[in-house]
Amino acid sequence: MTKYESLRAAREDAGFTQQYMADELGISRPTYVKIEEDPTQASVLQAKRICEILSRSYEHIFFGHSVSLTSDN
Repeated sequence: MTKYESLRAAREDAGFTQQYMADELGISRPTYVKIEEDPTQASVLQAKRICEILSRSYEHIFFGHSVSLTSDN
């Protein structure tokens, strides 16, 4: 298991291909593959768009977990 397996898993869970993601991001498939292998390669705008496409939080996609916010109030 790789540190960034969550990006691939989220894409596959959504039923999208790497080519679909690349097309949605306006980049080549090889460039998208590099992002999927190492999400730190994504620009801020690409990361935001990936989260929108996959309907997942930034924390889930790029850190592999969900974040819950709690209040002390």
